Amino acid sequence: MPRRVSAIHRLAHLGGSEEPLAIGQAGREPDSTWWLAAILVAVALAYANALAAGFQFDDFNIIVDNPAVHSLAAWWAGMPGIRPLLKLSYTLNWLADPGPIGFHAVNVLLHLLNVALVWRLTAYLPVRVGWEHGPERIRARGLATLLFALHPIQTESVTYISGRSMSLMAAFGLAGLLCWLEAPTRTRPRLWRGLALVLFAAAVASKEVAVVLPLALLLLFLQDAKEPSSYLRLMRVVGLFLASLVGLLFWLGYGYLLTTPMHRGLAANLASEIHALFYLLGQLFQPHALNIDPDLPEYPGWALLPALEAAALIALLGYAWTTRRRHPWLFFGLAWWLLLLLPTHSLIPRADLASERHFYLAALGLYWMIAVALASLPALRPAPRWIGMVAGLALLGMLFTTQRNADYRDEISLWRATAARSPHKARVWNNLGYAHALAGQTEPARAAFRETLRLDPKHARAARNLNALDAGYFSRRQAIPHPTDRRPP
Repeated sequence: MPRRVSAIHRLAHLGGSEEPLAIGQAGREPDSTWWLAAILVAVALAYANALAAGFQFDDFNIIVDNPAVHSLAAWWAGMPGIRPLLKLSYTLNWLADPGPIGFHAVNVLLHLLNVALVWRLTAYLPVRVGWEHGPERIRARGLATLLFALHPIQTESVTYISGRSMSLMAAFGLAGLLCWLEAPTRTRPRLWRGLALVLFAAAVASKEVAVVLPLALLLLFLQDAKEPSSYLRLMRVVGLFLASLVGLLFWLGYGYLLTTPMHRGLAANLASEIHALFYLLGQLFQPHALNIDPDLPEYPGWALLPALEAAALIALLGYAWTTRRRHPWLFFGLAWWLLLLLPTHSLIPRADLASERHFYLAALGLYWMIAVALASLPALRPAPRWIGMVAGLALLGMLFTTQRNADYRDEISLWRATAARSPHKARVWNNLGYAHALAGQTEPARAAFRETLRLDPKHARAARNLNALDAGYFSRRQAIPHPTDRRPP
């Protein structure tokens, strides 16, 4: 049995090497750079048609019709405010070119950057005992990065311009984690750890869910039981990080969450969000059925289905915890997934129970579990079989991603695809009707508004839109503003 390498020692010396690596050698296993190069090329090809997509849905409220992001002076006048770095990125995009192509180009570039950061981060993730120096680690790293890069569920964070909040947060957050992890190999480690805190703060200033990212450092060190004093010191540092980031959130204006009445009780929210979590988990295995506005039930309290789902989740996490010494990769994957989803799927009742973009970074834990499990299969050990499987997954990912990008080419296309997947949701049909009306397609718009009212006779906005259509307001370009039932950013 190979000697188990300390997690802290491995993290300090990058990927389990028992001798310190020189600066610039970190994570450079033999014959590994082709993985990242090939994946980046595949991502560029898969998202090429995303550049032709238009503005969608929340893009109008957040960017096109929002003067607060149309100039640096207007942006500065709103500071401090929620997600200031995200808004600054929109402002810079708008000043460069108010057309959608520039926004899409930045989103794709952010995804390419995140793919490179994920590849680097996987050098630190826990693996099976004995893999520290073997080819299996490279295979797991490459496959996990490939899944992150090309799974079509990522399109909501890449092709949907308003999904940038997640990819921008991920860029800062991943960079912060890497700065901390690589600090021991640098000549001035304290400077690198300070930079990590700055990057974590930038991630929070892009999207508030990043407040949990410092806890990921504890996950990476948790498997080590031989150096408790080092772990306790890390816990104190992470606690300081969390306190600083929470203070930043209050300074940016998130204190209103403490005083705003909750429209959904705690039990109702937990039951509804756990079910939404399982829905999103299922979407990982349905790349052909992605949906920007899924029709999910809001439970008034605990019911049989969410209770069973919660029990299954607790049992799985309990098993992973009890076997964390033998299978650290399994516990890490589950814990990372749940940790990154904790802010959005626990206490805070959101208007929309599930958004695919919340899986953008969180699903990395699941991808790592899948990658390690597949790299362990004896049937896939021969190189031709492994290469064939990876090539097949890459081609499928490119195909489904390209197809999903096509749904975003205009508002009608997106809402038509959404109506096909959420045919019983009134809001979807109202937005489809509005898209048709803006395009001057009167009869399809009327049919969509009537379908909205059939599903929900009390849908006031659909009734108002139908009256505006019949009165000719849309054709005279006097349309009412975009529906206010659009999702919040």
